Amino acid sequence: MKENKDHSVDVNEALMNKALSYLSKFSSTENKLKTILNSFSQKYLSSIKKDILDNEIIFVIQKCKNFGYIDDEKFTKTKIENYINLGKSKKNIVFNLKNYGINDLTIEKSIEEYFNSHKDNDFKAAIIFIRKKNIGPFFKKSLEPNPDKLFNKWYGSLARAGFNFEISKKVLNIKSSFEAENILCNIDN
Repeated sequence: MKENKDHSVDVNEALMNKALSYLSKFSSTENKLKTILNSFSQKYLSSIKKDILDNEIIFVIQKCKNFGYIDDEKFTKTKIENYINLGKSKKNIVFNLKNYGINDLTIEKSIEEYFNSHKDNDFKAAIIFIRKKNIGPFFKKSLEPNPDKLFNKWYGSLARAGFNFEISKKVLNIKSSFEAENILCNIDN
């Protein structure tokens, strides 16, 4: 890199190359990209002043947003869909999205839009969850000798996963795995 006054062009180019390299492999948020670029700049651009690096990082992130390489709203909507299909509750989804550094307003807006346009998402996620855990209608062993204890254990498992009592009760009252799978198929259509 050049050490004279036009070093910012090289810094910008290095940061943009790192951003493009990262974004070519991973879907990301603004916050995550900023973390990646800060880490890169501390390791490889430590001779440059921090305020110059911070300005260049902001510029690169804005450039990536303008090109459409990062979009927190799209990222959030995609993650919501993926989490539902993994059997995650609404509470769990919100928690995970906050860990990505997405702002509360974007999360709230995306969750509201998604859950208003797709009915029974928590119910669908709960069925997927019990299928993965082999509980409720997917339980393969006998319920004897103490079915109440087993049901309490299952309610606890669903509660820890973030499902409310009504949803838990509804999924655990499904009679068979065939009926549960049928419900899943009908929710998707």
